[in-house]
Amino acid sequence: MRIRAVAMRRPLVQYHRMRRILPVLSILGTLPSALPAESWVVESEEEWSAAKGRAENMEFAEGFVEPTAAQASFQSIVKTFPKKRKLSSVLFEQSPVWDNWEQIADITPSGAGNAYVFLPIAPGDYYFFATHRDRPAVQYPEGLSGKERRAFRQEWEKKNPSKSAKGYHAWHSTNLKEWKHLGPVCWSNWMTTAEYADGKFYLYYDEPNDQNPHLIVDDNLTDGVPGKDYREVFSDPSHGSDAGIFRDEDGIFHLIYEDWSPINARENAWDSPLAGRVSSPDGIEGFTYGEHPPAVDHRTQPTGKMGSYAHTSMKVSNNGEELEYEIHEPKQDAYGDWTVIKVGRYYHLFCDYDPADHGKSMRMGRFHTDDLNAEFKWSGEIGEGFHPDPSIGFAEGRFYAIMQQETDFVSPGPWVDGVEARAGVDEDGDGSVDQWTGWQKISESYSQKPGFARIVEVDLASVDASDLPKGEGFAFEFRTKNLKSGVQPIMDRVTLEFD
Repeated sequence: MRIRAVAMRRPLVQYHRMRRILPVLSILGTLPSALPAESWVVESEEEWSAAKGRAENMEFAEGFVEPTAAQASFQSIVKTFPKKRKLSSVLFEQSPVWDNWEQIADITPSGAGNAYVFLPIAPGDYYFFATHRDRPAVQYPEGLSGKERRAFRQEWEKKNPSKSAKGYHAWHSTNLKEWKHLGPVCWSNWMTTAEYADGKFYLYYDEPNDQNPHLIVDDNLTDGVPGKDYREVFSDPSHGSDAGIFRDEDGIFHLIYEDWSPINARENAWDSPLAGRVSSPDGIEGFTYGEHPPAVDHRTQPTGKMGSYAHTSMKVSNNGEELEYEIHEPKQDAYGDWTVIKVGRYYHLFCDYDPADHGKSMRMGRFHTDDLNAEFKWSGEIGEGFHPDPSIGFAEGRFYAIMQQETDFVSPGPWVDGVEARAGVDEDGDGSVDQWTGWQKISESYSQKPGFARIVEVDLASVDASDLPKGEGFAFEFRTKNLKSGVQPIMDRVTLEFD
């Protein structure tokens, strides 16, 4: 549903770590004698404990190393090897919990209505979709009645589609500062999400509101005329939608939507504890209810009892009958108006968050996963006291969370600054470091994947160890500094790779 204010709270890291299959062999594991070790990976709680030499103001839990003070440090043991080798790189990865968002002034175009959709398709090529607040002035002939004036306007808008204020419109910007109005692109007032592929825009809208995603595919947003309308592309028997679309590297389109089957959505800001996922090879055909495990499932206990509630769309979508749902207890947190972005190997979901405790106001929620076939993990929340209906995108080197309110949020990326690191070599194998690199400020960098609107590639944070000689043992050290935001860097994985 659509509506229209803020505070930021950093959540505790309260989720269990998903194990990942590493592309390299870890020397901490058991290796066949015929295969030499090519890397030292420190990732799990056990590996961090084994690698610890000394640590100051660092907390170890669930595979993460988290500072407990404004300044903290970790130094590893010296890991020794039977033969000398050359250290080629030291890579650092932080927790996927994404806390470093800052509130900024609204960046949306003048005249944009609500329920925004942000779609950056390439550097300097940014699109924005919304209803249009400003109805264009029309010169009416004298002497027309109110009914005649309405009929005249309708006819005028048919003859001047690019000037119509109906439905969703498109804007374009090269810098997020100046926006050019392109005109109408969707006749519906309930567009929810958009994607881009091979020169075509995929514009998904609900019809009626909250129901069954429909699709318009348009290869020209400047002609003032909506593209080919495929109508309904996904039928959801639960009657929920407010979906977010995402096209992955393999070209598959994934639609994440509100499933209303376990909740009275009317009492929960038209959101749900259950989010379904369906997929299609072309974004048009193949979306099938129940084909994948839920993207989010925060249902409480089912009671086996059924309830019902009214929705304005039920006359069109449910033969005038109230919508049914299975009653769950206790009360449930609810989420919706999904939007998706992939950063490196992690998929991030942003959404409306309506707490089960209705004494707490709405705010924006966040989830993440590195496997679309696994349930997304809770990351935390941003702000409070507003219905966000967020849209996430990467533009001008930063990440933007655009809300249907007078303020938005911006982040430099999931990596939290304030980290310095170095690497050391034990040349003679006596168990002590003979030479360290200098301390280096390290950070990730980001770039949009060419041809993909919602995928951002990551260059991992690394220490330059090229000046270190070959050795029989190696160590690493990093230290962190608390930033003004109060958000601390939480280390997830360190990988030492050898030539």
